[in-house]
Amino acid sequence: MDFKTKNSNWSHFEGYESPQEESSDNEDFLWSDSPQRKSLSDSNNNIIQEPRRSSSTLSAKDNNSSNPSNNNNMPASFRAGLDGRASSMEIIRSHNANIMPNKLIMIRHGQSEGNVDETLYSTKPDNNMRLTKLGWDTAQMAGKALREELGQGESVHFIVSPYVRTVETFHGIVSAWVDPEEFSHLKDKNERLKGWYTRLMEMGLSWHEDPRIREQDFGNYQDPDTIRKCKSERHKFGSFYYRFPHGESASDVFDRVSTFLDSLWRSFETQKSQNYVLVTHGISIRVFLARYFRYSIDQFNLLANPKNCEMVVLKHDNSGRLQLDSRCEMEFETVVAEEETTATNSKEKKKTVTAVVGYAKHRRLKLLPEHLRAQPRSVNMFYDDARS
Repeated sequence: MDFKTKNSNWSHFEGYESPQEESSDNEDFLWSDSPQRKSLSDSNNNIIQEPRRSSSTLSAKDNNSSNPSNNNNMPASFRAGLDGRASSMEIIRSHNANIMPNKLIMIRHGQSEGNVDETLYSTKPDNNMRLTKLGWDTAQMAGKALREELGQGESVHFIVSPYVRTVETFHGIVSAWVDPEEFSHLKDKNERLKGWYTRLMEMGLSWHEDPRIREQDFGNYQDPDTIRKCKSERHKFGSFYYRFPHGESASDVFDRVSTFLDSLWRSFETQKSQNYVLVTHGISIRVFLARYFRYSIDQFNLLANPKNCEMVVLKHDNSGRLQLDSRCEMEFETVVAEEETTATNSKEKKKTVTAVVGYAKHRRLKLLPEHLRAQPRSVNMFYDDARS
């Protein structure tokens, strides 16, 4: 048996069909086989389509025909309890619909020094890793993509991981609103920053840091050989539960992102903005999706880590819920940067670099290659079940 949740948004996953029939009740944790995989050609379709609503987001009108409270044969007290529960849910959904931003967008940081050279982690703290030149270019391209994604003139509130690479990614993104080089005539760096930030706020942007969406902790200074060994063990042990020595597991990140999600909802009410953007890390994006959409652990283990500056877009469905809308992946190509000659060799050498040239939208989340996926759980229904 494939141990998967019945109503846990299989339509979000690249290559999977939605179940043909979805239950109309509000139970989110029924067990059943996973839906059939789609063909590979269809799974790579980039056409953006509105995702089908899950059973948990159907309106009261949708569920009216199958609502047990309509059964006149039920005891009055039981019928009143069901009516009261439905009324409470309507109040909650109405409140959420009033405070919910139009879109919530999560963006992974741009390419960092550690992405290029993992040996740096042994001498430089993870939180101090800066963006590379390509990382800055990608962050600026992500800013252009973000502005196109949002409505003209709409307000945006950013929540940023306090790591250097995520703050620098935030700076690269918001340069799409105001170029910081406009303030290069100011000699004092603090004055330049103050002038730039002031202009951004005048354009409807606001922001704050939150350490709960930081990177997964892998320990302090990291020995490359030890980390490679741990990552190999993690694949066998299970990526969600494996805890790095002196560090965290994905389940630890899940716990702190859960508390962040609770306060995020309060922030929607106290820090009103038409759109919210989280500038964070790949693991934080995956556990946020798993927590909010109630993915099973097996589903979490299927997800590929978002690429540098990849965006995942959630859209308000006008009934108090966010739904997966799309993901936006940066596109790169190798280009000739310059030609070099040396004193000992008159032949010209062509130097190539990777450049970001655009971005493409996809309607589903990318999955790990088959050989990198953890084995799904096998759960018995009774003691001797394995023998039958």
